Amino acid sequence: MTANMRVLHGPVNVGNQPWTLSRAERKLGLKSDVAVNYGTWLGYPADVTVGTYQGKTIVDRLRRSAFGLSAPFKYDVLHYYFGRNFFLWDDYGMAFGRSAAQDKRLLRDVRLAKRLGKRTFMTLQGCDIRLARQSFERNSWTPCHPDRCGAFDSCVKQYDFDRTAMSRVLLPLMDRVFYLNPELGHYVPNGVFLPYANVDLDGVERRPPSGSRRVRIVHAPSDPKTKGTDLIMAALDRLASRYQFELILVQGLPHAEAMELYRSADLAIDQILFGWYGGFAVELMAMGKPVAAFIREEDREYVPSQMWEQLPILRLDPSHLERDLSRILEAPDLLIEYGKRSEEFVRRWHDPAKIARGMIELYEHPEKALSLI
Repeated sequence: MTANMRVLHGPVNVGNQPWTLSRAERKLGLKSDVAVNYGTWLGYPADVTVGTYQGKTIVDRLRRSAFGLSAPFKYDVLHYYFGRNFFLWDDYGMAFGRSAAQDKRLLRDVRLAKRLGKRTFMTLQGCDIRLARQSFERNSWTPCHPDRCGAFDSCVKQYDFDRTAMSRVLLPLMDRVFYLNPELGHYVPNGVFLPYANVDLDGVERRPPSGSRRVRIVHAPSDPKTKGTDLIMAALDRLASRYQFELILVQGLPHAEAMELYRSADLAIDQILFGWYGGFAVELMAMGKPVAAFIREEDREYVPSQMWEQLPILRLDPSHLERDLSRILEAPDLLIEYGKRSEEFVRRWHDPAKIARGMIELYEHPEKALSLI
């Protein structure tokens, strides 16, 4: 089946994970496409953009419906993302759990795929499944906090219910479920951790740290509150009189423009509340740059032991940011060493070609264990 296998990723391209994995599958001989219901300002690519954001004309609705119903006939595997399928039009305010009748309508493409004997998969990426109240109660540091996320109250009042309903209604129809952040293992007991596959390593130019005593730091928060940007900035402000560094704050830029700025950095500071590193960190590590982030020890059980032991992330404790950043800035020579380790780590654990090979095996045999190496 592999030679003629047809795979569709969608209906959203979050963090470029679907696109990069799809291109890797193509290199391995599959017909693999990415389709999104609408594009975003980030400018991530897709083979098909079905409609426009919040476009509610008859034509928009017909295009989305026609694509959702035709996809199970055209593809052997439907790989969904972010807790959505092609009939869950989130930009229309749709969500599971409102009524049994509506859930049935929202599941039309998935149920059709199952009736046709097609494989279905889901990759969860964060706030599609993370339950805000539980995360707040379990963790000392989390973005799910009334002072850290503007959506926290809405999550507690409504979105946690929606995510629980999605888990109850949609996920049981998947042959396998993956998640990219270890904390999500608490909410998806039958899921499997999957490393980011968001960077085409063959297309990355190696740009290690300069070795300068004046360290060039990059931080690129998609949401400054949930990434802990205020805490990072405050700690760096207190260190400015003691160390030489330059901070590049990247916000609101299309992905291609942001990458240009990343290349000049000596050190990347990623997120410090989520307890794991993000796709941004993988992009920088692939260039041979060191990354600092908060890694939550309590989620260790959900990560392959070898991967955890090899993590090259410079650890930051949100309770002691000034201390931890000071230790890094005290030894800028070590940044080159950590950059090399980071590049080796990415090529071992985040190589889309390796992950695609493991994924293809699961597309054919969903009952097998995921092979990451």
